[in-house]
Amino acid sequence: MNRLDRTLLAGPWVGEFGWELFAWQAYIRSLSRHYSRTIIICREGSKDIYQDFADEFYFHNIAGGASDAFFMHGIDLGNELKKIIKNNNIQLNSKTTLLTPRRIGWPPETHYTEQFSFGNINIAPEYIIFSGEQPNKNYDFVFHARNRQLRIQDNWDPEKWKTLLQKLGGTCASIGSKEESLHIEGTDDLRGIPLANLFSVTARAKCVFGPSSGPMHLSSLCNTPHLVWSRPENRLRYEENWNPHKTRVLFLDEHSWHPSAEYVYEKYMDWKHD
Repeated sequence: MNRLDRTLLAGPWVGEFGWELFAWQAYIRSLSRHYSRTIIICREGSKDIYQDFADEFYFHNIAGGASDAFFMHGIDLGNELKKIIKNNNIQLNSKTTLLTPRRIGWPPETHYTEQFSFGNINIAPEYIIFSGEQPNKNYDFVFHARNRQLRIQDNWDPEKWKTLLQKLGGTCASIGSKEESLHIEGTDDLRGIPLANLFSVTARAKCVFGPSSGPMHLSSLCNTPHLVWSRPENRLRYEENWNPHKTRVLFLDEHSWHPSAEYVYEKYMDWKHD
């Protein structure tokens, strides 16, 4: 494919953040190398994961149900894309390639190295380490206290977070969105900070703690040790399939989504000294 005067228009992504990290952004980064110009349609809060290669952005705030994997419940992605193109007066022509998550049967769900054919080229995902600039404050630990209404039964009890914090000591920050994450008493509230700032805080922490979630997957791309708990079927994703930088991770599944704080702390201390 001749990249001379050709434009790639990619998006919109409407699914979960973790899936955006491992089923979308790295593929678009790789594909962008074959175009002279890349335009990204994304949520404004996700801009920083494309910043290193995108030339232009159009932001969307699609109203629908909960984001789940690479979907959003209750929307027609095709119709929403038409609205975005019309509302932003985006000009499409023979030199523009439009790529949406479902158009080619994405996402690849099995492995971060999975490739796909696009015309006469093969595209392999291109991952970078997100590190950001030196933050104003470094933290020993980072908590993502998931508080989603989607699968609400998977959220961890706030009292367990407080117990874990007491046992760990040190400085700690709470991250995530204000709508779907808790601020744990005794931590600095960094929920909702720009993604570039989150890269900085996460990349310099000793360890990130939390149940399976998008911010925990981001820890992998920041090359930051992270301790995550979830169901056994998610182990392979954290340890191998969605871990391109071979980031150190301790995955706990003996108690599924609800280990005790004491158990998490003991496992961390053992793992820390391995």
